[in-house]
Amino acid sequence: MYSQKQAYSGKTLSVTGQVTKFSPEIMGKNWIHIQDGTDYKGSFDLAITSAISVMVGDTLTFEGKITLDKDLGYGYFFDVLMEDAQVK
Repeated sequence: MYSQKQAYSGKTLSVTGQVTKFSPEIMGKNWIHIQDGTDYKGSFDLAITSAISVMVGDTLTFEGKITLDKDLGYGYFFDVLMEDAQVK
């Protein structure tokens, strides 16, 4: 996804990966980080926002809209972010 991120901007995608971090109820959303074993120039972690709760170590498929270059302020910037994802 990172190697061709412009092609995915604004599109709804499904991705599968292992949950490496879960941060509940930040800015009204749960924040999930997944990895699938791929790496593109040091980018290997996908941040996801969702209303669902997950456990670190879960391997899940998420579907959500891709947003690029999301700046939340306070040093939180995401090259690629999947927003409002659902588990498939």
